[in-house]
Amino acid sequence: MNFTIDRNTLLKPLSHIYSVVERRNTIPILSNVLIETNSSKVSFTATDMDMDIVEETGCIVSRQGKVTLAAHTLHDIVRKLPDGAEIKIELKELNVEVSAGKSKFILPTLPVDDYPIMTNIEKGHEFSLDSVDLANLIDNTKFAISLEETRYYLNGIFLHVTQSNEKKLRAVATDGHRLAQAEIILPDGAEEMPGIILPRKAVGEIRKLTDSTDGQIKIIVSNTKAKFVFPNSVLTTKLIDGSFPDYQRVIPKENLNRLIVSNLDLSRAIDRVSTVSMEKSRAVKLSLRNNLLSLNVNSHDLGNASEDLEIDYNFDNLEIGFNSKYLLDIASQIQGNNIQILLSDSASPALITDPDQDGVIFVLMPMRV
Repeated sequence: MNFTIDRNTLLKPLSHIYSVVERRNTIPILSNVLIETNSSKVSFTATDMDMDIVEETGCIVSRQGKVTLAAHTLHDIVRKLPDGAEIKIELKELNVEVSAGKSKFILPTLPVDDYPIMTNIEKGHEFSLDSVDLANLIDNTKFAISLEETRYYLNGIFLHVTQSNEKKLRAVATDGHRLAQAEIILPDGAEEMPGIILPRKAVGEIRKLTDSTDGQIKIIVSNTKAKFVFPNSVLTTKLIDGSFPDYQRVIPKENLNRLIVSNLDLSRAIDRVSTVSMEKSRAVKLSLRNNLLSLNVNSHDLGNASEDLEIDYNFDNLEIGFNSKYLLDIASQIQGNNIQILLSDSASPALITDPDQDGVIFVLMPMRV
């Protein structure tokens, strides 16, 4: 194998590939990337046995072949080479020589035959999504994915078809403290799609790939796997084998106390007063009375902070506490100027919406303050 490629052209696929590969692996071959050339292109494959990604790009091929190299080492080498460098990668007996200008690296390889390839996805439901729609579904929900491994069925985004009169493709994520939901018009071909839970790691990689993609992304879904086909990349992932909880039970239906406030003003005020909050609790108290919101943080060790905001609120006086970080996470997803918070009482969850975004809602559990 012998090919030449521009440094920036090579860095782009390697940046997608290397994040799939775990730095510490009990199986050495999983630390490697599989590189394969054809007449005018080179493909890179990485896997962690739960997900694999194949990325292809153009290059000048002098001799076709395939080889495996340590993914992180190759990425670090290419990243540190200067912009515009022409990189030559050549297999020489049992090692690979990577050279650019006066720099030369001799890297060991592992047998290509030992490299695992995920089995093909069984026949599934196929449909296409615009890259912007897929990115928005992920952005509005991924922050609420649970990091608690014992509740593995919450470690991803639940993607499913709603059963209401107007069917939608809906994404939901929750960690038990907050819930995020976003939906789009159901794409053709997805009507019979089973509800799936996309793992957190796959969600992150898919989101990165949407950044460099315009137009449609083909998605194939089966009961155990999902495949995302981008113009120059294909990502296949196993799905979380579990049942997502009945999330609709925790979405408040009777929250009648409506607060509307500038999202930017609220976010900045929360950020300021939470400067003195304890790292563990990060609790901020919201006190509401006629068209006025008072934010208060009390810390035994760091002091107290308060700030008042003018708001649109004409309901009963109410005090409620929230985790300030969770509240800021939700506020960061609001696209419009204002944020709407619907409340019931100090012990009930809040329903938060974006007046400028249909189908996007957030639920936040209160804290005792």
